[in-house]
Amino acid sequence: MRTTPAFPFSRAGMAALLAMAGMQAQAACGLPDARIHQVQGNGPQSPMQGKTVSVQGVVSSVLYGKDGPAGFFIQEAPQSQDADPATSEGIYVYAGKLALPQLKAGDVVGVRGKVLEYGRKGDARTETQLQPAAAADIQPCGYQGELSPVALRLPLSGDAAQLESLAGMAVKFEQPLFVADSYHYGRYGELTLSSQPRQWVPTQLYRPGSAEAQALRAANQRDRVLLDDDKTWQNADAWLPGPGGLSAASTLRVGDRLDGVTGVVSFSNGAYRIQPVYLPQVTAANPRKAAPARKAGQLRVASFNVLNFFNGDGLGGGFPTERGAKTRDDFLRQKAKIVSAIRQLDADVLGLMELENDGFGPQSAVKELVEALNAGQIADKQYRFVDPGLPKIGTDAITTGMLYRPSRVRPDGAAQALTIGDPGKNRLSLAQTFAVDGKKLTLVVNHLKSKGSSCDQVKVDGVADVDTGDGQGNCNLTRVQAVRDLLKWAQQRGASSKEGLLVMGDMNAYAKEDPIRAFEQGGLSNQLARFQKDAYSYVYQGESGNLDHALADAALAKWVAGAGEWHINADEPTALEYGSEFKSVAQQQKYYAADAYRSSDHDPLYVDLQLVPIAGADEAALGMLGLAGFLAWRRRK
Repeated sequence: MRTTPAFPFSRAGMAALLAMAGMQAQAACGLPDARIHQVQGNGPQSPMQGKTVSVQGVVSSVLYGKDGPAGFFIQEAPQSQDADPATSEGIYVYAGKLALPQLKAGDVVGVRGKVLEYGRKGDARTETQLQPAAAADIQPCGYQGELSPVALRLPLSGDAAQLESLAGMAVKFEQPLFVADSYHYGRYGELTLSSQPRQWVPTQLYRPGSAEAQALRAANQRDRVLLDDDKTWQNADAWLPGPGGLSAASTLRVGDRLDGVTGVVSFSNGAYRIQPVYLPQVTAANPRKAAPARKAGQLRVASFNVLNFFNGDGLGGGFPTERGAKTRDDFLRQKAKIVSAIRQLDADVLGLMELENDGFGPQSAVKELVEALNAGQIADKQYRFVDPGLPKIGTDAITTGMLYRPSRVRPDGAAQALTIGDPGKNRLSLAQTFAVDGKKLTLVVNHLKSKGSSCDQVKVDGVADVDTGDGQGNCNLTRVQAVRDLLKWAQQRGASSKEGLLVMGDMNAYAKEDPIRAFEQGGLSNQLARFQKDAYSYVYQGESGNLDHALADAALAKWVAGAGEWHINADEPTALEYGSEFKSVAQQQKYYAADAYRSSDHDPLYVDLQLVPIAGADEAALGMLGLAGFLAWRRRK
């Protein structure tokens, strides 16, 4: 992560750093006793491991520690390279605390050092390095050499030997690359790039375990590369988009395009990565969008995972909490972002997930959220929260919640907290029926068991609920069991033809996985799939899909005029979240804004309902019809 390129020269200059005519490396620096390709060898480790050798090469890139340069990459001059494609012509020189001479790309240097293989315990591979014993073992030769990056394209072959053969060498991607993931961007400076604008979770598109899903998973892995930031320390300033780097107002989103990515192949922390030589050109190919517009007369129902909204003791203290903000200041920053997102979403009924499960009293999280939403708002925009008459909803630290606008809907009957599936694993669902425009809407808000923690000790229908490796992760059967129980409840509630059921929330299952399939087989239709070509609400490990869903029964599906997601979170870097951890004081200011973007890790969903049929009339025509009716009434009077 840097705000200016380490070597700010043009691509043309990078591709053709000319050697001084007639001058050879050995004339200025002494005769090397090995070529870099001999040190690297044609396998995963050096055949000269443990030996001390002298080499010469052209500097391609410098890596920086917090206190200055930590090492640099050199590459064999073109005239001295061998013809074996399996041997790399580049190598990393680890200097550590040694005082390095001033180095820039294109400098020819001679290096004497010990050949070592460096890697973490448990890593499948290591990086071949030269480690000089003293500063005098690094000698600038006083002139420039030729450095020609090797052309590289995605997708890769899938064989680790491809990048191993380029380890320490400069490469250039002549194709555009796109940001697939930025989860570690703020802390570690890492971006996952792909040749596709978006990589999809296989089970978002295909049935789990299918040949198509397996093929997509393999293709995704081949079609990605890790772009690093030339830094060996954490929490440096995020360097893209240039020239000022990342900020709350200048973001870098999944789907954004990078052209001219050029860097050096390195291996560290268990992965091959590209250490950049200069700033690529960044294009905001996936720009931020304003909240989805509403049409007059429609009812908007939405759901939003609010990322562990915990308000401490509700009196300004009690931080850190079990989950969520670590400090009161961080919580206030979180609250401001959540309020901004909800207000702009402009829902009449809103389901919430990951609320603190601390009841409904004056100091509760849901009470504080509603008060913040209502502050300064006109009466028509004010919210109330649904209270099922229980001290808490279940026993988990987080719970579901529901807000509504009394100006638009009226609760019809008491709310219900529904026990679905294994109560020790699944959070309770919250159901409430509302009367509106002569019809009834029943909303059920859900947050099914996550994929992360294990259900190995759980049996569903006598079958152990383990991760079977088909792409659905842990606890799939537990989620399916919860869906079945919810469907039974829906069938037994005795709804009339004027009552529609809408099931929304974080299902922790992608579109083609068993829980969503169970909903669909039970008579509920997927409204995001109906109205969106490429629905997604979440990005995980560089793959996009929707864990969040809106499913309607036949009665309610007739009222749906549109559905979708507002992509304010999943595509944004985690560095823009409210938290102050892993950020300098300056970064806490630079990365934060009290806006909707990266207010959570999930995108909110919305479903717009046309409860009163308009029979093809637009809003202007509807207004004329209303005026004509009023005039006719006046004539009758």
